[in-house]
Amino acid sequence: MASHSRYLEGLAASLRIVHGQGDAIASADFASLCEHILGAFDHLGAIMYFAKLEMGGKVDSIKRVSGQLTTLREVVEADISANRATLKGSCARNLHRLMLVITFVRLMLSNLMENPGMQLKDALWNAYQGSLSPIHTYMVRTAVWAGLVTMPTRETFMRSIGETEESARAHVPEVITTAADVVTRLEVLYGTGGIKMPASDTVFIPTAPPDTAAAGQ
Repeated sequence: MASHSRYLEGLAASLRIVHGQGDAIASADFASLCEHILGAFDHLGAIMYFAKLEMGGKVDSIKRVSGQLTTLREVVEADISANRATLKGSCARNLHRLMLVITFVRLMLSNLMENPGMQLKDALWNAYQGSLSPIHTYMVRTAVWAGLVTMPTRETFMRSIGETEESARAHVPEVITTAADVVTRLEVLYGTGGIKMPASDTVFIPTAPPDTAAAGQ
């Protein structure tokens, strides 16, 4: 992955690579994209630390099989054929969770750009409700809600990812469009009717001190 001083510039570049692969998204490139996406969680306050830990393990599972299953289509088809697509720890289920993370980040950025006066905590909560909340237990949803008080301000968040409002607007439109397209293509892999994934059974949320930049709000 090319080095970029601004987070959103790098994210747009990573998405461009995956988006350009059409329906044959490379497993390794998708894992690299997800690693970049998860970097945003370092700047979202202590409560989102659990999401980075949990989703980081799912990215690793995709990376581990990328040598043998070079495209995400192969990854999903292998688990469907083996009757394990919905089982905890399967790559197909992990990929589905990562799709929700992409949607979460897309919605959060969309909320921020469409509402200049919206604070990060509100943009994050709205995005969470439209992506990850449906698969989480009541305890996790409650913890995320309570943890909104640890969110950095909008200005602090932008500064911590190396962005300004102006620079963000230069890249967010592309990020929103390509992220949505990538998720739509991946949904097709699960069949016309889709495969119903079970909700998470996570009830304990590990936390960590917020990122230094976020703590300076």
